[in-house]
Amino acid sequence: MNILVFDCEAYGVEYLLWRSKDNMVLARGTVTGVGTRSAILKHRLGAQSTHQLVREISDCRNAVKWVISTLVDSKIGVIKDQDEIGAVGHRVAHGASKYTKPAFISDDVLDDIGRFADYAPRHNPYNIDGIKASRTLLPDIPQVAVFDTSYYSTLEPKSYLYGLPYKYYSQYGVRKYGFHGPSHRYASERACFLAGIDFAQAKIISMHLGRGSSVTATRAGKCVETSMGFSPLEGLVMETRCGDIDPEAVIYLMAKEELSIRALSDALHRRSGVLGLSGLGDFDDVVEKAREGDERALDALNVFVHSIRKYLGAYILELGVPDIMVFTAFMAERYPVVRKMVCDGLGFLGIKLDDKVNESVVDAEGEISAADSAVKVYTMPHNEELIIAQRVHRYLQETETRHSA
Repeated sequence: MNILVFDCEAYGVEYLLWRSKDNMVLARGTVTGVGTRSAILKHRLGAQSTHQLVREISDCRNAVKWVISTLVDSKIGVIKDQDEIGAVGHRVAHGASKYTKPAFISDDVLDDIGRFADYAPRHNPYNIDGIKASRTLLPDIPQVAVFDTSYYSTLEPKSYLYGLPYKYYSQYGVRKYGFHGPSHRYASERACFLAGIDFAQAKIISMHLGRGSSVTATRAGKCVETSMGFSPLEGLVMETRCGDIDPEAVIYLMAKEELSIRALSDALHRRSGVLGLSGLGDFDDVVEKAREGDERALDALNVFVHSIRKYLGAYILELGVPDIMVFTAFMAERYPVVRKMVCDGLGFLGIKLDDKVNESVVDAEGEISAADSAVKVYTMPHNEELIIAQRVHRYLQETETRHSA
């Protein structure tokens, strides 16, 4: 079976086409610049070179349509007809406490995803756009939602409850949910495979360091802690998100700046974090300027890394010394300096990097720990779409088995 995966976000669409019989990624890519006259589709065939296409794309529906037409294109496609697609999996950010497993996307499930947009207003609405487009363009095949939050269904109350009046949890569902679940699971399972350690027995700390960033602790195949909370705003200082902040500071700023809720949300999500602190345009600039000694850039990078190390320390206290630490997503994959700064001075815990190897592993999979490190440390290109495809396939098989029993 060929399974197509969509991850529709505010910035664009990521996709992957996977063949189950040989666990083969046939194609993957991204569409960026949706809503402009010069949207870019980067289309990669297996392990081959990437094709780049440019055209006007007005909305998510047309982006999804462009992806499907590219997959069946006579020159750069990988299938002859869209009928060769057996199912579509959709990454959905928030499933609240209701969805702990994948789910067929019925009208009722789609309504739930819409209701949970109150919890993830910058994610679920875009997920819905992609789902609606896919259901329209591929109406006769199963559409399955895989929820970021489902990986965190094993959290205990001590980890997910906030110190608020209990009715805010019981009536409104205000609690920690966690995000980036598929990414953390893929990176953790893959690192265990490379290390020859059973995922179901391992102690793992995984760090997803991308536009959104989070740290997760996993013990014996179950998540026990994670840094993101009720929304993807909590936790680490991120690229443009503030992360943990004193709520009283937010109230103070609302009064001082006379901010509306919308303006405040925009400031916390889009104008804060590493870029807000540095005043620079992207993370490349921050790393480069920090190397040159720019004070604001260096402060921003140090604040980012320090926020990671605080959670790392807390999770080592919870797990004990882990068997594996794994870095994933672009801030970790592309920048060895970030990995080095996170692990600096942790030799007393048996966590040691091989500096030469660390510098050489960029946008690639590999072990970066020293030979005498007690903890295996890996960097892993993020591949949440692959694990979504695999989970959709497993879910379809389990459903078929139940129906035939």
